[in-house]
Amino acid sequence: MQTIETITSSNSPNIELSPAFLLIAAGGAGKISALAVKKQHQAACSPFLLEEIAIDTETDRFDEFDFVINIAQTQDTVAAMVANPQRYGRACRAIVENHPQLLDSETLGHGARTSRPITQSSFEVHEDLIKKEMREAIHSLLRQGQCRRIIPVVLASLGGGTGSAAAVLFLDIFMNPLKKSQIVIGLPPDLVARPVLFCVDPFSHALTQTNDVTPDWILANSYATRCELAEYEKAGKGYEYVFHIGLGNDSGAIFPTIEQACEINGQLCWEWMAGYRRFKARAVDGLDFYKITSRYLGDDIPENDIPKEFHPLYAAHID
Repeated sequence: MQTIETITSSNSPNIELSPAFLLIAAGGAGKISALAVKKQHQAACSPFLLEEIAIDTETDRFDEFDFVINIAQTQDTVAAMVANPQRYGRACRAIVENHPQLLDSETLGHGARTSRPITQSSFEVHEDLIKKEMREAIHSLLRQGQCRRIIPVVLASLGGGTGSAAAVLFLDIFMNPLKKSQIVIGLPPDLVARPVLFCVDPFSHALTQTNDVTPDWILANSYATRCELAEYEKAGKGYEYVFHIGLGNDSGAIFPTIEQACEINGQLCWEWMAGYRRFKARAVDGLDFYKITSRYLGDDIPENDIPKEFHPLYAAHID
């Protein structure tokens, strides 16, 4: 019987093992992208270790994933939050004190509805569940075969309420030493690497929305996520790599639907994972070296011109 120690160490130290990947599908767009990765992976006869985990405030397509985290708020969780918001975190306190209308019992269980505070508060309420499922997914990877390194890969859209918030919140989990230690307890501390983000930008399709979701909400979510990720980067706690898949360029729209863009995002993610060794060999002397020797100041995002008091919650509080 293999133990965790024997699984994470190779009998042949001269043989470099390919990294394993923990695929985290955040929100509806993330699930579409992750399933595209899964399809490619199965078609290629699973050439590397991969485990998928879906997290969302809606349960559609959960049955297609090995691990799922349902963070939808219920009447019980809302009652506990309202009764003692101090027990959880600043997002719960903010939503109870300033936005109680988002906790309407008639809308519970119907997703984040393009509202990032709903997802932020849900993460705080379900933090123990999230850590538990992440820990089990990592152990599942280790049982599949030998690996010395696990790279978390987050898939999300920056325009939705769940994905745009989760892209920041998962970074906070993996880059916060205390939170990460609760996930990798009993395992080598350097087993889980710095995470990578593959995300879909919503700009070119934001104005085409015809449902109750306004373009302003979509663009505001993207703005908030960009500000928060930039702050983590300036603090030295950003993603290892961030890959943005745009929906349009100067010549017009590239993808006719957001769903197609999400599928392409997943296909590109799989190509990157399959060619990770070649990518890393080229990045070491270029991109990686630049990251180490340069200090990111965040001056390349126009949102910095907006006064600090209008910056989103997590952009002002990097633990």
